Amino acid sequence: MYIKINSTNTYKKTLYFSLIACIILFLLMSIFFGVSIHKKLSYKYYYNGIYVDGVKISSLTKEQALKKMKYEFNTNHHNKVVSLIYKEKAWTIPLEIINYQYDFDSTLNYAYNIGRKGSLINRIKTINSLDNRPINLIVSGKYDNDIIVEKLKIIKKEIDFLGIPSTYTYNYGKISYTNDVEGRKFDIETNTKLIKSQLLNRNFNDIFLIVETIKPSITLADVKDLKDVLATYTTKFNINNSSRAHNIKLASKKINNYLLLPGEEFSMDLALGPRTSDQGFMQAPIIMKNAIIPGTGGGVCQVASTLYNAVLLSMLQVTNRVNHSITLSYVPPGQDATISEGYIDLKFKNNRDYTICIVSEINYENLTTKIIGKKRNEDPFARLRPIIIEEYDPPDPEYVVNESLRDDEIKIRIKEKKGLKVILYRDTYNKEDALINTEKISQDIYKPVRGVLAVNKKLFEALKNK
Repeated sequence: MYIKINSTNTYKKTLYFSLIACIILFLLMSIFFGVSIHKKLSYKYYYNGIYVDGVKISSLTKEQALKKMKYEFNTNHHNKVVSLIYKEKAWTIPLEIINYQYDFDSTLNYAYNIGRKGSLINRIKTINSLDNRPINLIVSGKYDNDIIVEKLKIIKKEIDFLGIPSTYTYNYGKISYTNDVEGRKFDIETNTKLIKSQLLNRNFNDIFLIVETIKPSITLADVKDLKDVLATYTTKFNINNSSRAHNIKLASKKINNYLLLPGEEFSMDLALGPRTSDQGFMQAPIIMKNAIIPGTGGGVCQVASTLYNAVLLSMLQVTNRVNHSITLSYVPPGQDATISEGYIDLKFKNNRDYTICIVSEINYENLTTKIIGKKRNEDPFARLRPIIIEEYDPPDPEYVVNESLRDDEIKIRIKEKKGLKVILYRDTYNKEDALINTEKISQDIYKPVRGVLAVNKKLFEALKNK
């Protein structure tokens, strides 16, 4: 007799109980894992592996961490001042003056949020990684930036310096010049950022201020090689007309040794300044609406015209020029330049690649303008050639009565002049004196001048009844 065991049923029961056991185990592990995750995610303290300035704050509350950090900083950090340095100068700023404080709150808040931001998975990853890769945060500083800016404004006044330009003097062929001195420029915004970058990072070492070196308007390099006369032009004036001669000398002095940088434009009007008695100018004849009348500053146009010719001969670029309404005695027609304060100007640009110097010299009755620069072998030289293409006769003369004159005596008050149309050409030549170019500079029209003759009354009546 024997008992037959159903092996199939036994296997099924075993498999069933094993499956139940696995499910129970899974549920237990899930509960354990869930409780563990919940405990980590709801943790009220700083997570393990977090340091601030090397101080461990793990397992501390915010209040405990703040108390610990203040204690550590009071014990180990004693900086009281920061020094701003420029060369031999130093400005000391006490930290209490700028209300400097350690920004514990921001740093501890940031530290507390580590592992508490982002998705569930990312939070768990961050918390678990702290065990192997601890995080050390640095406490930053905070201060009153407005106080720093006000201090820098004071420093700027002490540092800023425009520099001293080099001077150049051409005195009847003798040349002298002085060295330039570099300037300094202190930029408040740049240095505010520099200070901020150090103080916020608790770097209390000396701060070396940033100061820009600036070149003065004229450097020694601009003037030391100016020795060649590029062009010269001379006109004559009447030294016996004292007021006009005075104005010519004064205007000549104002433009003498005037330096013009490459690309810079010269304005005769600006160089002379106001032509008033307060500025030393005197009453002298001027041309106004084809007539010669008294006016303050009469004579300065001769200085302008003399300069204009020197500019043309030196091949500089004329940018503005107006001719007189009538012809003049001191320059050929087509070669004059008039100016009127704030209204008409003589302007030209230095089209050379180096600085030039305007020289205006007076020798007795001669006014001479020179352009000083650097001659090169290939530089051409120029000649001016005015061509009269039309003439206009003046109207019949005007007669005025002067009872002091004899019956047959006629006195010229205003000399009549023909009107002209003139084209001015500039011919340029190479060093072999061969013509290489001709260019038209201007076309000007000068109005005729009606003569004015003085006679006595008897002759006046006789002429009137003709």
